[in-house]
Amino acid sequence: MFILSYSVYAIGNTQEQLAIFKLNLVDDSEPKFYFVKLLQGSHIVIYDKDGNKKQSIQPIFPDLEDDYKKNKYQLPQKYRQSFLTASGISETDNLFVYNYEYNKLYSFPISKLEVFAIKSDCLPTDEKNYQFGFGLELNQLPQDYDPNDTTFVYIGKESPFAQEQLTLLNWQKISDKEHNYLAQAHGLHYYLWTSGKSSWDPDYYPKCEGLVVKNDKNKILLDEVLTQAYSSLPLNGKDKDHEYKKQWTGKLFKNKPLVVFGFFSRMGCPVIDFIDSSFPSYDIRLRCDSRFVYYSCKLFLKMAKTNKIKRR
Repeated sequence: MFILSYSVYAIGNTQEQLAIFKLNLVDDSEPKFYFVKLLQGSHIVIYDKDGNKKQSIQPIFPDLEDDYKKNKYQLPQKYRQSFLTASGISETDNLFVYNYEYNKLYSFPISKLEVFAIKSDCLPTDEKNYQFGFGLELNQLPQDYDPNDTTFVYIGKESPFAQEQLTLLNWQKISDKEHNYLAQAHGLHYYLWTSGKSSWDPDYYPKCEGLVVKNDKNKILLDEVLTQAYSSLPLNGKDKDHEYKKQWTGKLFKNKPLVVFGFFSRMGCPVIDFIDSSFPSYDIRLRCDSRFVYYSCKLFLKMAKTNKIKRR
């Protein structure tokens, strides 16, 4: 059962937080398509902010005569409204896809988008093992569009994105007792320290351990340290065959201060921080869930037969 909190339920303009999603490319399907995951499982219980049961919506996925053998199903119109209610979305909302690398914004009316159920794995299953969300055809975005690293998705009446070109931080190695690298943008100084090179892994690329942002008067505006809740991300740049564009800064959202992100991730989402202590990071709920899974069962079984996958 998927437990949906009040803050996640309110995805539209009435939300308490900005809910930011990920655009997933499902390339192991014919035809290939993009998918924005919103829910896991079809029997939804909604709780309010005090933990009281507010609404029970079940099901959003019908019992199927084929015993859920397909990897993907299009949700019938009969169950569409249950999905929208469970997600806190209206037919009059829009799905906004923002590519912050190229400062491009794409908008799609929810009323024109189909809802799909995607199987989470290849094991015997029922409706609880499916992920639910909106699908986009490949031709609805530019050719060769890669959503994996530089795309955020929002669902609501209006786009929250400021559409002011963000800055990819250019790191310079420095000699400092506390910090390893420095970048400058928007009149600010971004200092960080890393875990450094690995003595036993020559391909290891430095990853962030902590970040400090200061203004031109040397005042600390942000002090972020790697915690157990975070995973560190590699620095921008090239290292042999690797190329990274992770750390960005600038005005991402309308009517909000500058942000910086791409140093740490949480559940597969790049952690976004406001460079202003009066705007806590929990004003943004990142829902680019790393638990999005889409396996090719044929490939899975083929690998299992060739002993490339060890069975427990």
